[in-house]
Amino acid sequence: MATEPKHAITSVHAVGRYALGVKWGDEHDSIYPYQSLRRLCPCLDCGRSKAALREPGEDEKKLKSLERLGTASVLLLWGDGHESLFLVEELRDVCGCAACKGEPNYPITGQ
Repeated sequence: MATEPKHAITSVHAVGRYALGVKWGDEHDSIYPYQSLRRLCPCLDCGRSKAALREPGEDEKKLKSLERLGTASVLLLWGDGHESLFLVEELRDVCGCAACKGEPNYPITGQ
């Protein structure tokens, strides 16, 4: 059986009403709070504005839909109509779990 590359997303799912769960090809699990994803939006408009420094409003941090665009990216549509496009590598790089932050004594994924 072939193994998935580390940055391959094998599944995405909602974690409650406030976070996105991602299962990776290497069996790693990531949980991304919607508020954090909105703040990390890589688009030019968000990068140029000071919006990334303030607390997102309620509609700004509500995820309306998620679409996987092939194997390379994920498109998030927010409650205020804004769209965020993340490359899978970008998502993996911002995983905030203990293992990814170099604190293996406090894992949440069992890795």
